[in-house]
Parts: sequence; C-alpha cells; structure tokens
Amino acid sequence: MKRLTTAFLLFFIFACIMIVAYLYVPDVQEKFAYITEENFVEENIYSNLDGISERLDEEIMKGSESFIIYLKDMDVNEINQINASMDGVFGSGKSYQQLGMIGTTYKKIEITVKKSTNYYVYAAYRNRVPIPEDERDAKKLYATVKNIMDTQITDEMSDYEKELALHDYLTTHCVYSEDANQGPDSDIYRAYGALVNGNAVCNGYAEAMQILLMCAGVNTKFVTGKAGNVDHAWNLVELDGQWYHMDATWDDPKPDQGQRLLHPYFNVTDEIMGESHIWNRERYPNADSMTYNYYKQSNAYFINFADYKNVAATQLANNPYKRYEAVIENYEVKDEDMRFVFDQNRGFRSISWQNFNAGDYNVLVLSGE
Repeated sequence: MKRLTTAFLLFFIFACIMIVAYLYVPDVQEKFAYITEENFVEENIYSNLDGISERLDEEIMKGSESFIIYLKDMDVNEINQINASMDGVFGSGKSYQQLGMIGTTYKKIEITVKKSTNYYVYAAYRNRVPIPEDERDAKKLYATVKNIMDTQITDEMSDYEKELALHDYLTTHCVYSEDANQGPDSDIYRAYGALVNGNAVCNGYAEAMQILLMCAGVNTKFVTGKAGNVDHAWNLVELDGQWYHMDATWDDPKPDQGQRLLHPYFNVTDEIMGESHIWNRERYPNADSMTYNYYKQSNAYFINFADYKNVAATQLANNPYKRYEAVIENYEVKDEDMRFVFDQNRGFRSISWQNFNAGDYNVLVLSGE
C-alpha cells in the first residue's frame, strides 16, 4: 500500500510539473504544439502586425478563404488594425476568431479573407479562375482589362515596353476626377473607376496600374504616402532586379489633354521622388537606378542646354502633337533660351513650356503651335 501511495505521489508531482511547464515554459508548449497542432509551424507564428499583413496579402493572392496563425507576445485585439496597414488592392481581412490557447504563450487565430473586385479579375486573367456570377463589376472590369492586354501587350515586349504601353494607355484614357463630394466607396478610388469609367483619383490610377502590370507579368508594388501635403498613391515597378517609382497620376496633365501625355515620373529614384512625395521607406524596396527612366531610354536625357537644343527643335517639329519632353540636368529655365525654336523658319507661331524640377532632374516639356 505504501508503495502505491509513493508511486501515486510521484505521478502526481510529475503531472503537476508537466502542467506548470505546459502553462509557463514556452519550449515545452512548442514541443506539445508540434505534436498536437497540424498548423503549428514556424512560418505560422507571428509577433507583429506587419508580418500578419504580409501573410494576409499572400493568402489573398492564393485564393484562400481563411487561414490559421498563432500569436506570440501579441494581443489578439491588435488584429483589428490589420486592414489599416494594408493597401487593400486585392482584398482585406474579413474577420478573425480566437480558436484556443497553447499554454499561456500562443493564441490560435483563424482569419477569414475578403477578396476585392481586382482579385477576381487578376485570378481570372492569370489563372483562369472563373469569376463568381454575383461579381458583376468584376466581370465588367475583366472585359476591359482583357481588351487592354489584347490590344496593348504582345509576348515580344520587354517588361519596360509593357510598363510604358500600359502607363500611356491609362493616362490617355482616364481623366482625373475633380468631384470632391464622392464617398470613400466611390469608383473613383478604384481600378474600376479608372479603367471602366475613365474617371478616377490617384488611388484609382495606382490600382489600375497595379492590376494591369500584374496581369502583364510585371512585378509591382502599390505605394501609399503623401504628395503636395495630401494623401497620395502610386506604384513601384521592378525591372531587371531594380525598383523604380512610377506615378501615373502626376504624369496625366490637368486639365486633360487627350493623347498628349507626360513622363516626368516614369521610373525615377527615391531621391527624385522624395523631392515631392513622402512615404514610409522602410515598408518598400529601395529605388536607386535610372537605367529604365523614360528619358534615359528615349535618348532624351541631356547634361547641358546646348546639346539639348540641337535635338529639341527637330523632335518638336516631327512630333504629331508638337510636343517634346526631355531632361536637362542642372538647368534653370530662361525665356530667352526658347528662341531657338523659331530659328531657321521652322513654322512655329508660338511656344509654351512646362518645367518639372527635382534637384538635378529637370524635365522640360515644350509645346509649339
């Protein structure tokens, strides 16, 4: 009897030790979870909202309806802010639910996914996933996107050529909306407004570029920040392993000029973009190359005015819109400099110009009549 009592006491002590270890020792909790929890793997454990946001983006693009994660050293209620830390182009978090605890260290959470109109269009175009019957806006947007891809993009194009074709299409087919009375759910903030209605603000332009570039197979990121002291959105584009800023909204002249478009913000660096835009640089890759800048690629990048004017008059005369845009480094515009346009009886009655200056990066746009 005494032996049984001793054995029971030892078992009881051992059980208590195991319970205490399970409740308070993370290493023990992990070992137990690896055995009992199918989803308990390192890549499913999170301690900050940024990591969960990245995971949610991945799950959206995979077409997931929901997924399981485990929180460590993080309050469950922080997930309430997950949509505020996402761009929402292809979807967002719909809801979350705590399913249980592993000891006192890990919280088991299920997050459900809400997919956007843009997601259904991308999935249909790239992966041939049928669009649900009740997603009528997605069907309309898909038809527009497919038509753009069919008419503007070919397999022979480089990624730079695809980007340029899509940028030029958007800026010539969309008008910047001046309707300040639209609510936050308005189409002007969506790719649908930019591509189907042809009327949008910066968020709509950037969403449109995002979905078009991704459908064309070009890697891109949606960027949010400020420009001119107001909220703004644009894109980062990856070409040959280097990232570039591209702001289609700021390349679309106001008031709208139809086919007469601009390229001052087509593939520029952080340094150039930082002269007029503000963003959280830690959230995005660095952009420090000018290789695929529009003016570099178009042989319209000059280091002095003398070299520029030898080319500009001829290019201006040959352009069907009587416009020529180029970069002149370290140049300050002077009225008298523009007289070269009228030399040699080139037939121009008048000349006007715009200037986009960002440090050494000075874009001069000439328009003649």
